Amino acid sequence: MNPLVDEIYNKLKKGFTQYDEELHCKLLLKILLEEKKGAVCFFCCEALVDERTFYKWVKVHELFGAIYALGMMYARKRWEEEGQDIRDMTMPIGTISYAFEYWKLIGWSRFGVSKNARIKLDLDPTATPDKHYAQLLEQASTGAFTAGEIKQLMEAINVGLNTHQVFALQKEIDQLKSDLATMATNKNGDNSITTKGIA
Repeated sequence: MNPLVDEIYNKLKKGFTQYDEELHCKLLLKILLEEKKGAVCFFCCEALVDERTFYKWVKVHELFGAIYALGMMYARKRWEEEGQDIRDMTMPIGTISYAFEYWKLIGWSRFGVSKNARIKLDLDPTATPDKHYAQLLEQASTGAFTAGEIKQLMEAINVGLNTHQVFALQKEIDQLKSDLATMATNKNGDNSITTKGIA
């Protein structure tokens, strides 16, 4: 069996990784600046945290978030420089440049640079659609989406918002029906004034 299995299991069994500002900020910067790493997954594996915890730390801890943003800029800068080197390489006509294909793959997976890049959302899954609107706009303000992407996301949330409003309205209607039934039950003969009061 892989010795890493027992090592990870034993560490996590003692308790999940707690945020340590100096340790984790320096580790993150070290990994993002390292030529052969430069990605969040390397940090998560070394720090023994999942991706969700990582992005929670980015949001909650100001210094960690700032280091992540700056570290990603350095990683992106290095990626851009690699692209310039690949551009200047001469290849025989008709051959595939595997270096270029790999470079494109790294740009897509780390920086979302692609015609069909995946959209990364920073939304609270337990929040209501109106809260999602606010969270999307906050994320969009950092330049995370193109105009087309933000339009599609807003349309998708509109569907959820409409559904949420329909359920909320139905709940209010059900409550009104319940109140009317209570009033009808509590009526004293033809006297429309209730004797027991309305809950």
